Amino acid sequence: MRAALFLAPLLALAGCQDARLRSSGPSGLVVPTDAGVPPENKPAVGDPRDVDAGPRPLPPRPDAAVSPPPPEPDAAAAPPPPPDFPDGQDACGDIRVAEKVYHGTREPSALPLTPGQILAVGSFNGCSGTLIAERFVLSATHCGHRRGAEFCMGPDPDRPNACLRAVAVHENPRADQTILEMDRDASSVLPGVQPIPILTEVMDNGWIGRTAEAAGYGQTEYGGFNTRWFTAEPIVRLSSDTVTIDGQGRRGVCFGDSGGPVMVQASDGSVRVAGDLSNGDGSCVGRDNYTRTDVFVDWIEGFTGPTVVDGAPCGPVTAEGRCLDGVAQWCEGDELQTDRCAVRCGFDARADGYRCLQGADPCGGYDAAGACDGQTARWCEAGAPRARDCGACGESCAVVAGVGAACTADPCAGLDYQGRCTGDTAEWCDDGELHTEDCGQRGQRCGWVNQEIGYFCN
Repeated sequence: MRAALFLAPLLALAGCQDARLRSSGPSGLVVPTDAGVPPENKPAVGDPRDVDAGPRPLPPRPDAAVSPPPPEPDAAAAPPPPPDFPDGQDACGDIRVAEKVYHGTREPSALPLTPGQILAVGSFNGCSGTLIAERFVLSATHCGHRRGAEFCMGPDPDRPNACLRAVAVHENPRADQTILEMDRDASSVLPGVQPIPILTEVMDNGWIGRTAEAAGYGQTEYGGFNTRWFTAEPIVRLSSDTVTIDGQGRRGVCFGDSGGPVMVQASDGSVRVAGDLSNGDGSCVGRDNYTRTDVFVDWIEGFTGPTVVDGAPCGPVTAEGRCLDGVAQWCEGDELQTDRCAVRCGFDARADGYRCLQGADPCGGYDAAGACDGQTARWCEAGAPRARDCGACGESCAVVAGVGAACTADPCAGLDYQGRCTGDTAEWCDDGELHTEDCGQRGQRCGWVNQEIGYFCN
């Protein structure tokens, strides 16, 4: 369905604001950018990041006729016996490896959405949306929804086939936000679907840095679309009517994810829709802006009625629990328990799980998902610190959705040519090699330059 690709340029010509509009296809597109760069966009001569490099020719293949024969094996030389390692370890430490790094995930990786809430993310076949009440869907105005628009959901993320039809379309006169009233209850076509309520508490700067989860049926790095994907990213900015998340050069939403949700965990522990995707970075792995729901609660509830939330379900969170953004989360009596920690969150042996701690943490602040400490993957397992030196095994450490901090054979750990900023250090991948540049030493800051160069010093 390529026709939807024309919507964004038409809207841009009509005077729509802010770069591209996400209105034509699924999440995490990686755009090849190392060829055809205008000369004026190149870094200065001698810059280690030469965007004019393009594809490099392979070295000539040696002539087999003149190549020296391989040495004969030494029959007397026996390989040394393998060293003895404790169970679950090898020469690099504790074993936890990942095959590859994904730009998006099939299941939410940060927030405890229930299986029914996962079904609430649906497709308009060119845009995305979220069921926020039995008969109401939240999406974006720039998608151009009209009466009769079909909103489809389904348990198979590749085949949304349980569809509702819009009988009324309400466009927010002050923002890129639309409420669609559907022709029947969603549960009548998809039993088990559970609407995701909107965020009604006001977001302030205390939300900056917290983890959000975005979703949609947009374009993927493989080029296809109309498949449901999720991506967990930090909140980096709040404006008067938008909330911004940052894929940090590694993942993100893309064309066709327009109108799809960004979700957060409210103070009561429940998962809420904090906004609908309005626009974002053309790289599909940068910053993306969502029209906030907390700012327009009165307008939304004028159609849906009051937002009612029962006890927050646990989703994938177990009785052992986890730590997320300084909050301890665990399941008790089929309800999610949350506790924002004044000191630290870590493994509490008395509770046999992750809770708020007052004293020392045996895992040093790492939970079961863990994090990368340079090229060392560190995580906690039942109160015991675990670590794997990825560099010692010729691998790279990356936080892999569904796994946590782990070692991957990809030397760039999923990073592409456009790269990312880690503080003021630019990191990018070129010809299968990881490159870095300390912008601070140059008296500059790391940031997005353009689609041809990606993240670099400016």
